[in-house]
Amino acid sequence: MRIGKPPVPYHEIDIEGVPERHPVNAFHSHWATLAPNDRLPLRSQINPAEIAGTLPWMLVLEVLRYRKEPEFRYRLAGTGCTELFGVDYTGKMLGENLTPEGAEIRRKEFARVANTLEPVFSTTSLPIKTKDFITVHRGVFPVSLHGDTADQMFVIVAPKSTECAMRSPLSS
Repeated sequence: MRIGKPPVPYHEIDIEGVPERHPVNAFHSHWATLAPNDRLPLRSQINPAEIAGTLPWMLVLEVLRYRKEPEFRYRLAGTGCTELFGVDYTGKMLGENLTPEGAEIRRKEFARVANTLEPVFSTTSLPIKTKDFITVHRGVFPVSLHGDTADQMFVIVAPKSTECAMRSPLSS
């Protein structure tokens, strides 16, 4: 028998629905400065020192295009994500340790971001059976290694009430 609130279903939101000091909004501000004129940011442009407050909440996934549909492998899982999920996803494939429904939602979401080259923002409960009482804001951001395709996804996931220190961009 379940006690407490039911899980919050996945639903997409506009960035305006994410508090300014939340890690998703903080990373979006940085990502947007690297994507002028609708260009895809290069991985080499992302300076960890400029986004230090978001790093614990970051997942970096590689886009693998070996089959008809892309697959996604976690390259990095921040410490906040590892504590939040109760598992370190580094090196795992998307879908491991997720509910089947949660994995399918993420596959579709990541494939759409890889194709449209536009970020997606959402609010949802964690798709982990023992953690589905935790509601998070999420942002999925496409990043390129060479400039023409989304080779990586930077995903920021943090509980709705999370705030992070924000840093002004470094002057050139």
